[in-house]
Amino acid sequence: MKNELYQKEIAIDFYENRYEQGYMDEWPVEKKQRVFEILRSLPLPETGEALDYGCGNGVFTDLLRQALPKWKIYGSDISQNAINNAKLRFPECTFFVSDNDLKSDLKFDFLFSHHVLEHVFDIEKAMSEINDYLKPQSHIMHILPCGNSDSFEYQLCQLRADGFNPDMENRFFFEDEGHVRRLTTQRISELVKVHGFELEKAFYSNQYHGAIKWITQSSATFIKNFANPEMGKDAASKRRLAQLRNKFLFLSYLQLPYALYKDTKAIKNKSPKHYLVQLAFLIPSIISYPVHAYINSKAKAEWEANNQSQNGSEMYLFFTRK
Repeated sequence: MKNELYQKEIAIDFYENRYEQGYMDEWPVEKKQRVFEILRSLPLPETGEALDYGCGNGVFTDLLRQALPKWKIYGSDISQNAINNAKLRFPECTFFVSDNDLKSDLKFDFLFSHHVLEHVFDIEKAMSEINDYLKPQSHIMHILPCGNSDSFEYQLCQLRADGFNPDMENRFFFEDEGHVRRLTTQRISELVKVHGFELEKAFYSNQYHGAIKWITQSSATFIKNFANPEMGKDAASKRRLAQLRNKFLFLSYLQLPYALYKDTKAIKNKSPKHYLVQLAFLIPSIISYPVHAYINSKAKAEWEANNQSQNGSEMYLFFTRK
């Protein structure tokens, strides 16, 4: 499936099926708040028209609307299912399927994408399509996984025999099956420079503590596979992976009671079993919460102090064409 996603028709079917099953219905509040604050900080005009390219279910399209209240906001996606979902959820925005020829004459002042470019089946063609949507003087913001060297995730990939996939543009081994590449700041800058855009602002997250946060708040099964010592390149790498696996699992288990309590509490239509689970984890969650809060606070502090450091595993790149 992974290599086949470079074929347009297969990619469309793949995402139609995903969006039918509720793919990317929501994102964490802290992530949306971060993107909102970045959008508010950008040197954009007071009014204009913006496109959320690859909008999915429209979560970030609506965030654009909130961050740019005087702008007209659009969202586009290759998935008709995604567009149908977005129209129902966010009627204040205008949505259309990317290949809809009736919309090809639209020109925008600002194009935004959130975790899209690692999915597109033809990156050069996608960049040309993006350019076709934009006015001569315009702006772009791309948010996506970062392939720059020396992030914690990059270093861990270097320990594994399967850490990077050169046949899929150096994709990291643990990535979602829909990802077909892992781009660097330099590579994206080269791709947009062809169309006259220059990098104006860049932000980076998950240099270390942000990575520890998402890894240790993942499932134990994922962690065991993620830091599997058997996949180490050599004896030293195997030892290091074993150490990391033990550390991740320890931090994960410490946070687990709070995670189970929080997730159960959030269920709207609870069964008697849900109430029993919530009650069972009430006391353990009180003990577990400080660890969870500490890890989150370290990730937040890292973002505030180091968001200009290029060795992050996620990047927020803002380009301008004057």
